[in-house]
Amino acid sequence: MKYKFLTEIVESKRRILWVIAFLALLVACQGNASIKPEIKITEVPPKGAGPDRVERIAGTVSGVNTKECKVIVFAQTDTWYVQPYIETSDIEIKNSNTWQTDTHLGSQYAALLVNSSYKPPRTTGRLPEVGGQILAIVVVDAKP
Repeated sequence: MKYKFLTEIVESKRRILWVIAFLALLVACQGNASIKPEIKITEVPPKGAGPDRVERIAGTVSGVNTKECKVIVFAQTDTWYVQPYIETSDIEIKNSNTWQTDTHLGSQYAALLVNSSYKPPRTTGRLPEVGGQILAIVVVDAKP
């Protein structure tokens, strides 16, 4: 009888520990889920157009594993053009969560935080929306 009673107490404590562990894991996962991928442009180029002049554009990212992501920049004139060129459009994110590249001038600039496997179009009339391989987007007006 004593053995059965002790076994029930031990099993009861095990169940309580499992519930506590499950709740702790649930809270931890929800905490991480609230960190959304984000991209910012911290250095905005001036307004302009044309293939001859380039300026620096730079920014930061957060909420992602930077080893699994990259940045793609677009400049808008008559349409959105990938920057600085289609062959060199993949922008590496540094360990400091910063990025930078040259861009041809435009009236607006867009930075996309994407999965490493994302392949951008050379041009687009409309920027993609967040979802799938597109983790975050920011659009800013050019400096006057």
